This record gives sequence, C-alpha cells and structure tokens, in this order.
Amino acid sequence: MNLDELVDYVGNLVDYDPVNEAYRAQLVSLINEAQVRILGERPWTFAQRERAVQAWTDTQINVSVSTGSATVAGAAFPVSSSTVKPGSNLDGAILEWADLGGQLHRHTLAWVKNVNTLFLNRDYEGISGSYVATVYRRQVYLPSDSLTVQNVLDPIVGAPNPLVYLSKFEEENSVLDPKKLGRLEAWVASQGKRTPAHRTARGVAVVAAAPGQGVRTIHIWMVNVLAPFGTNFAMYPQEVSDGFESGFSAKLTFELSDTETLTFTPEVIPSRTGLYRRYYFTCPEANIEAPIRVRNASAEQAQPALGVDTVNPEGGVTLRPDLSLPTLQTQGFISTAIRYVWSNAGAYQAIELYPHPSGDQAVLTRALVAPVKLQEGQDVAIIPESHAKIIAVATLENLAMKVANPALAEMYARQKAKLYMAMEQAFLERVPRRIVKGDPIAGSRFAINPYGSLKLVP
Repeated sequence: MNLDELVDYVGNLVDYDPVNEAYRAQLVSLINEAQVRILGERPWTFAQRERAVQAWTDTQINVSVSTGSATVAGAAFPVSSSTVKPGSNLDGAILEWADLGGQLHRHTLAWVKNVNTLFLNRDYEGISGSYVATVYRRQVYLPSDSLTVQNVLDPIVGAPNPLVYLSKFEEENSVLDPKKLGRLEAWVASQGKRTPAHRTARGVAVVAAAPGQGVRTIHIWMVNVLAPFGTNFAMYPQEVSDGFESGFSAKLTFELSDTETLTFTPEVIPSRTGLYRRYYFTCPEANIEAPIRVRNASAEQAQPALGVDTVNPEGGVTLRPDLSLPTLQTQGFISTAIRYVWSNAGAYQAIELYPHPSGDQAVLTRALVAPVKLQEGQDVAIIPESHAKIIAVATLENLAMKVANPALAEMYARQKAKLYMAMEQAFLERVPRRIVKGDPIAGSRFAINPYGSLKLVP
C-alpha cells in the first residue's frame, strides 16, 4: 500500500477526510510513527539488508604542525579532485604522533582542504615540527538507516566467513590488543557518532529573476555534513556527494512571486568543525512533499560548477538552483532530483573489528533497517503488500486515543494484534540458538569457562 492508499483507508474508516494540509500532515506523521513502531519490535526478514561496508586499515602520513594552530601542512594528502564530490576519506580519522619531547598527541582530523593542507579539530599544543602520524579509522560506520546488526561477515576469504560477536565485557575480559592488525575474527558493537544539526537555515536570500518563475511556496532546511567523501557505505547515488548528514534545521518558508527566486550562500565557519553545509527544499505547488537537495544550476559564473550542492567550512560559494515552477513540475527534474535520506536524527552506529584488517577491505553486514519515511502519495511502505494493512490499523488505534475514545482504540488494538501475529508467522526469522556454559577465559577469545553459568547465545 502506498501513502495515498493508507490515507484513504484511514479516512474511510473514521469517515473524516478533509482536504486540509495540516490534517494530512498530522495523519502522515501518525502513519510513519506506526510503521516505525511495528518494524522496530522484531527482526523482520523483509526489513533486513546486507551491505558491503568499507573498512580502512591503519596508515601513516607526514605532517608539519605548529604550536597554537589547527592547520597542518604536508604533501600528497588523499583528497577528491571533484568539486561536486568534495572531501577525503581521511576526514574524521584519528591522528596520533609523538613530538620531539616524547609527548603523545591524539587529534581528530576535521577535514582535508587539499593535497597540502588539512585541519585538526583543535589547536595543536605540542612542539612545532614535522612528524610521521599514524592514521586510525577503527570505527566502521554503518548506513544511517541501520537499527540492529544481525551479523558481520568477512567476504575476502573465499565463501563469506561469519565473524564471532563479542560483547564489550567479553572484549575487556579477553584482554584483546586494540591496535592489533590481521585477519578478521570477531566484531564488537561500538559507540558510533552524531552529526550536530544547525539551528536554522542560514545564507538563503530572495533575489530578482526573469519573469516566468511561477507563484510558489518554497520550504527550506539546512543540514551539516561530516566527511562527504569518507562514508563507509554510500547512501546517495554515486554521481553526487554523500557524507554523514545531520538532521534538519528549523524550516524557513518563502512565498515567491513570478519574478523571484532564491540563492544559497553558506557562511564561513571555523575549519576545526569540519562541517560542510547542504540545503533541501519542498514545493507544495509542484507536489514536492519530500525534501529534495538544492544543487547549483547556474552556468553564468565560473564558480561553483554545475551540480555543486555541498559547501566546505570556508564557504565563499553561492548556489543558484533553478526553482522555477515550470522546471520543478517536469518529469526530467523529478527523476534526477536527490531526495533526502532520513537518518536516525544524524546518529550513526558503528562496529569495531578484531583484529582490524591489515589492508583496506569491505565487510558484509546484515542489519535491521529503519523504514523509508512516507511523505509523497506514491511512497510505498516497507511492509509487504499482503500485511501493510497493519499500518493503517495501528494508525486508527492512535487516532481513537487522540479523540479520547478508548473503546474504539481497544477494538483496533485487538485487530492489530491479530494482524501482527499473522505477520510474525510469515516474516519473523527464527534464529537458531544454543546453550553454552560460562564466558570466555581471560586471555582467550573463544575458550569457554566450564564452571560458568548457562546462557543462550546465537
């Protein structure tokens, strides 16, 4: 069932379906909430995805640092040469080196500007000089829609080899060397990270344009982006910039006339933040309900290039998209537009591998994923068609509670429970489990203490 069908189904049963933008927005919010709640409770087979996630081994780079500065000079830093896909896979990495006095320094690499310049996340406080720094990228970040990791496999040893899951307690109790490199044997859930969101969309200006733009309403949001060229798994098409996106800023709304359009000029921010900026928009008059990325479409000036949509911390770039109503209504625009991928509010889960690979390689992860947010009428729920009715019934339960009708809510709750049981029988994976005794012996990764307590493990 697509979103329009779900809305019509709910409206038919409650006998209330007004043509009202605010009502529809609230109803769509309840539908999405119901879908998330249903899918987050069980490891449904249809909601699991297997993906090849990149892991980078440790490496070394030559750096020249100065006391009191976050700017680092060097040579041949890896960085993208594309203006449309800027960044480096070193963005967000950990740099570690010892200065001439023997003091160990550990910094996060904020972003790489070019082959000769990069920025740390804070000013360097050691002895100025040139050093060889070790680059650590031990966190293997999962796609933004990942909820629960089900399994991790090593694909480069012939048939993909499942890795042993270790809890944090088992990792600590086994006294594992955190800097060891080698062939993959186990994985551990890690702390992940979050990209901070901006308070409001800044740098948006209304400017004059040639007649024929159309009278329209444009809603604008801004997101921050970390490491646009350094994600372990790309969530966007290969031809556009990716990255660890934040959640949305507060919405800005512009009522534009037939001779007005918008330009976007992100301000200059400290380089140590490492935050790139990006914009998204919707337009009700063009039936664009899902946020679409703002991309430069002006060929009148040398900078920026066509298709640029991601601006580094130094700013100095003005994006001039084509926001005319005739363009937004064309099939060509809609078919190539980049729709925002809703993440977990800018939060990204991560795993660590033990030992960490001694060479760059991909690992296969199977994870339960969050459903795609339903926003436009043709959007289809992730739940298979045969059982998608449960979303509408769960929404009706919430609506009944909202209007203080507990008896009606109870009726829909019973109906939802029946549908839920049927879906469990059809799509709930039954994972084989075994009983073992005890925990790993200290100093060993796999040996079990025969005198420990009984427990169930995958």
